[in-house]
Amino acid sequence: MHKRLIGIAVVFGLLSTNTFAATDKAYQHDANINYGASSEAFSDGGWSADYRYYSTPVSQDSAPYALSGFLAQTSNFGGKYSFNDDIDSYGVNGEYVFASKWFIGANYFNLDSDFYDANTYGINLGYYFNATSAVYASYSSSDGDYDAGLSAKGNSDTDAFGIGIRSFIPLQSTAGIDLQANVYYSQSDNTLANGPNGQYNNSNNSTTVNLAADWYITRAWSIGANYSIQDDEDPYGINTAYHWRITDLISARAGIAKSLEPDWDGVDISLSLNGRF
Repeated sequence: MHKRLIGIAVVFGLLSTNTFAATDKAYQHDANINYGASSEAFSDGGWSADYRYYSTPVSQDSAPYALSGFLAQTSNFGGKYSFNDDIDSYGVNGEYVFASKWFIGANYFNLDSDFYDANTYGINLGYYFNATSAVYASYSSSDGDYDAGLSAKGNSDTDAFGIGIRSFIPLQSTAGIDLQANVYYSQSDNTLANGPNGQYNNSNNSTTVNLAADWYITRAWSIGANYSIQDDEDPYGINTAYHWRITDLISARAGIAKSLEPDWDGVDISLSLNGRF
């Protein structure tokens, strides 16, 4: 617990010792070290590290810092590793953007825990229809094995299809609004072996609609809201985030998100140290 808090304090202590005037240079490498947790159990959160390479330099001198990668509309490749006391996961993904602004991508994700292991493969196809907007379609296939206890073993195979749109709208008085909408349909086949009643099989499907809007008051500060329509419930929440430029290469980020439905106690806090070069 103390090591985690000390590490976070060192990261964000850089803010108080900054004597450099940061300039917004273009970059091709984007790396982050992140910590996320609930305010109700802050010391029990999870760490992650991620990196992304862009095939051409990404400008960050006019757009919101958090959106510069999306707005660059250039080919990229990246990966992420996450862990906490219970789960380890990693993933890689990439996107190739053609001169016509069509793009194709692929991704892989692995999750490993004491009771559940899963591998997910995905592809996506999309089109940047203007300088700040894209539409896309996606497909993913996931295969998971889990331990149901008392020697019972389970397996779940899931296929998911999605379509979505994202658009950033620049504004005169503030930086702009980032709008996102997507729809996902999934079909799962589940098997439980060696259960108390022998083997059990079932299938189910679900449809989810996700809506999100983030208003960038400045290029560094945003406030937002999200809403989902699901089969059993319609969760929604609010969030805010800030991006501090410390030096030409280093920034710090902080975010707070509150779930309003379901109304969980506390808020989710995310802290990151970012390097771009």
